[in-house]
Amino acid sequence: MPESSSSFLSLTLQLIIFFLVLLTPSHSSSSESEVRFLDRELLEIRTSPKLNKTIRNPKCCEMRTRSQCSGFPRCRWCPSEALDDLCFSKAEALRLPSQVFRCES
Repeated sequence: MPESSSSFLSLTLQLIIFFLVLLTPSHSSSSESEVRFLDRELLEIRTSPKLNKTIRNPKCCEMRTRSQCSGFPRCRWCPSEALDDLCFSKAEALRLPSQVFRCES
């Protein structure tokens, strides 16, 4: 009997240690364990080294009129008969279906 109880105790201790190791947070490098979320900011923030001040340019998706959109060379105004006319970045405008949007260059 004493032999079976000691093996049971040993097994119990091993299981406890195993679960403690599973529950302990990993101590690997921060880049591996860090979870990153991609978010789309509403404003592009740049710092001008000459003026030493922050410049805020609105994103193309924020612009609601053709005149606002055409004021920025990286944005394209894309009218549509089926959907609302919208402002897109150059990269987004290239991916839009030509049957729906006719983006201006």
